[in-house]
Amino acid sequence: MFKIKWTPEAETLYFETIEYWINHNKSNNYSLKIIAEVERKEKLISANPFIGALIFGTKEQIRRVLILENFSIYYRIKETTVEILSFWANKKDRRF
Repeated sequence: MFKIKWTPEAETLYFETIEYWINHNKSNNYSLKIIAEVERKEKLISANPFIGALIFGTKEQIRRVLILENFSIYYRIKETTVEILSFWANKKDRRF
């Protein structure tokens, strides 16, 4: 199993997204779904770090997994650690 480590930037984007959907929907139901899916994907990536799609055109071997089709986690593998670089809403222009 690989260790999961979030960068401060990725963690900030994740928490901002959760907070946005709580405020937008006046409910935490959707945010709880996002959190549950992120936790599920963390376990999956930890056990199978090469499962994410490789992003071409980057110098580093950055991979991507989808979260509820609306969000993406971008990460790279460093020895026995998976470093999460970004949590991104797929409708935004830039990812990381």
